[in-house]
Amino acid sequence: MMKDQRYYKAYLEHRTISRRGLLRGIFKGAGSVPPADQAINSLCVATVIRPPGAVSEALFNKTCTGCADCISACPEGVIVLKEQRPELDFLSSYCSRCDACIQACSVGALQKSEFQINARPALNNPCQNTYMYCDSCADRCQKKAIRWQSNTPPVIQNADCDGCGECAFVCPVNALEMSVTLAPAT
Repeated sequence: MMKDQRYYKAYLEHRTISRRGLLRGIFKGAGSVPPADQAINSLCVATVIRPPGAVSEALFNKTCTGCADCISACPEGVIVLKEQRPELDFLSSYCSRCDACIQACSVGALQKSEFQINARPALNNPCQNTYMYCDSCADRCQKKAIRWQSNTPPVIQNADCDGCGECAFVCPVNALEMSVTLAPAT
């Protein structure tokens, strides 16, 4: 039996792919970044704090569709959408390293790797430990990246820090604030 034009038209009407679905499929299939793009991407530096697992900033901006799947997946509510791209906002919480945002990202803008966030704590305000006992930040740091001594402000070891923001979140006087690291994303 020969199929006519009406059959193919009906067949295609039920098997269409949305633009979003097409892009998700393309980026999911890409998997890794070609070496030529890596050299270009290493020159682009993030100016905002991206969610964990974010690929290099140039590739992130190309890949991320602004779908907000990572935002709805985050149990801490630390991911917000600004200018159609996800960023971390440490005012209300910290990143618990659960990887829910990475699992929710279907376009590959967030990828599973060693946990790193492109932010580090900075001592931008007076620390109460200089006049009374407080070790909140050092006590909560799982990476032991904060060196604490009595009656002095904490010393932050950026090389040991993964950028989760828990130290800034638990600080009772907001002495620590999370800021973007200037190193290129890898």
